[in-house]
Parts: sequence; structure tokens; C-alpha cells
Amino acid sequence: MMNLCFATTFDARDISNWSGTPYHMSRAFAEGGDSLHYIGNLKRQLPFGFRLKKFYKKLSAQRESPTFNEYAAKQYSAQVAQQLKNKNIDAIISPLINPIAYLKSNKPIVLWTDALYAGLVGFYPAFARHSASSVRQGNQISKACLENCSLAIFSSDWAARTALEMYGADERKVKVVPYGANMECHHTTQDIRNMLATRPRDRVKLLFLGKDWHRKGGDIVVRVAKALHTFGVPVEVNFVGGSPPQQMEVPSYIHCHGYISKRTPEGLEKITRLLRESHFLFVPSRAEACAMVFAEANAFGLPVLTSYVGGITTVVKNHINGMTFPLLAHENIYCEYICQLMQNYDEYERLALSSFDQYQTRLNWRVATEKVRELIKEIPCLNGSVLKYS
Repeated sequence: MMNLCFATTFDARDISNWSGTPYHMSRAFAEGGDSLHYIGNLKRQLPFGFRLKKFYKKLSAQRESPTFNEYAAKQYSAQVAQQLKNKNIDAIISPLINPIAYLKSNKPIVLWTDALYAGLVGFYPAFARHSASSVRQGNQISKACLENCSLAIFSSDWAARTALEMYGADERKVKVVPYGANMECHHTTQDIRNMLATRPRDRVKLLFLGKDWHRKGGDIVVRVAKALHTFGVPVEVNFVGGSPPQQMEVPSYIHCHGYISKRTPEGLEKITRLLRESHFLFVPSRAEACAMVFAEANAFGLPVLTSYVGGITTVVKNHINGMTFPLLAHENIYCEYICQLMQNYDEYERLALSSFDQYQTRLNWRVATEKVRELIKEIPCLNGSVLKYS
């Protein structure tokens, strides 16, 4: 197997960082037999005058981003290079751009991420007010990283297209490997059949999991639930994370649980119970690079209802593990699809089992890291040969 350096700006062994993605990703490499050397907890170093510049940009309703700053990225890469000295490794892998964008090494450098800067600007609300300086630097760091990497692996076709079309990346480097589910799951097909047998037949149970109410489409879920109720379809909706605005009147069939942590036994039990008992995960996002929750839902045989944006369609395949809808789809379109499946419950059960199959064959970290491991082994050396590992 391989000796890998896993580089992040924070501690990847802390499951609370970045929704647990680096934690589960790195652990899957280790469980697959690779030896991991972690580099993290890097010190952010910003250029002289950054705070003053940030203050003046704020006065004009702009944001000078400390994350997308070339000086900081170069300092991060320098810290990684320093910690790599005298380390016997085969390759360097990172889910982040900054630690490796300017890293100089004679070992292969591998990026495995969910989005690039150009794909996020104008897509995610948090990037809407970036200053012209941050936009320039964000794009420059991304371009430098793509040029510096031996492999640029993305969790979706959407992100891969950004690399190719917006940054002109070498297509030989660009690959697509979806992320896995950030939950421990050892279900069998029989477990899923048992869950299906206990899901209610007298009502439709929809589950919303997401912190950002508007971006994740919480208002769309409410409209669809109200339409189902108006049509005489018994419905129950559970919101976890994001909650309706205070001024919104919430019907009795909508339950708002607020934030529930998967890192406590009580929280994990509550979330897994909702996943087991629901019929659909319903997260019609307005912007989404890679929603880990879709893979987590499929791990429970839970089909996904979502929107046709960003990186979603690499994960959710229509009629296989859910359904994607146009962002402006009328609520009646959702209702017709839901009712058609619930009235033909055998068809719903086939979709649920197919969703679990997608988790088993594509959307788990073991399968994902196996694919990435093979891609790393195929990286051509400078002399034209291929790297060989034990």
C-alpha cells in the first residue's frame, strides 16, 4: 500500500471540521491499508495591512477574504513543505487547495475536492460580496493548484467542468470520484427491507437535513408539504438543522427539531431514527457543490428529492436513487412524483433498494478511496514510467 501525507489547514482527525469530510476521507485511506502522515493545524499568516484593507472594503459592502489570499496560501504551502522534510512518503493528498497550491515536492500532489473558486462565485451566497482583489486571488490560487497537482480529483462532474472550462486544466489530470457518506453505516440489504416494512403507509414522511434554510430550499419543502395537504394527502415533515423564519406560520404536520449533533449518542440515534422512518430526503438546494447528506440518506435506503444544480446530478441519478427537479419547478410537479410512487408502493420499494445499492457501490468512502488509490498508482513519473507501490 502507500505512505500518504494528508494535508489540511486544520486538524483532519477532528470530526467537527468541515462536516467530518476530511476525517472520514483520511480514515478510509488508513482502513484500506495506507499509512497516513497528517499535516494540519497550520498557522494562517496574512500580509501586512490586510486588516486595514478588510476594514475599508467592508465600508463599501465588500468582503476581503482571508481564505482566498495568495500570501496566506503560499505560507500554508511553505508550512507543509517544512513538515514534509525527511518524511518517507509516496504522495501528498489534500481536500483543500491552500495547503498544496504552491507546494514544491518531487512526490505526486493530489487534490480531491468538491469545488473550485470560479464555481462558487455567483453560486454560493457567501461568495457574493467578495472584493475584486479576493476574486482575482481566489482564481489565481485555484489555477496554481491545478497546475501544481499531478491529479485533480473532484466529487462531481460539475466541479470537474469548472477545472476544464474555467481554468483550462490538463484533462489528463482531471478525474471524478464522488465522496462517501459521513456516517458509520454497516447496513445489509435485509436491514433496508426491514426498514421499508416499518415505514408508514398512512402518510408521506419527508425529511429535511440542512443548516442553511434558504440555500437548501426549506421554503420549497414547506410549499410542497402544504400542497400535498391541500390535495388531501396526509403528510409529515421533519426539519433538522434549518428552521422556518419566525414569521412563518408552521402547520401541525411540520416538526422543527433545530440543530441535532451526530457526535452525541442521543443526537445520532435521533437522526438515524428519522432516516429509517422517512420515505424521502427532501433537500431542493438552490446551490450545492456536494451534499454529503444525499449519500447518508441512500445508506438508509432513503431516496432523495432535490434540484438540478451544481454537483448534485453526479450523486443523485433520476429513477435510481432519487429525482432531481428544475429549480423553479412548481410544487405540483413534486406532488405528482411523490403521489405516483406512494400509490405504487412496490415501485417506491424498488427505488429505495436501488438507492441503497448506489450507496454500497458508489457513495461510500471505502469504494471512493479505492478508486483514488488506483488513480494515484497510475500517475506517470517524469521519465514516462508509472509509479509502483507495494
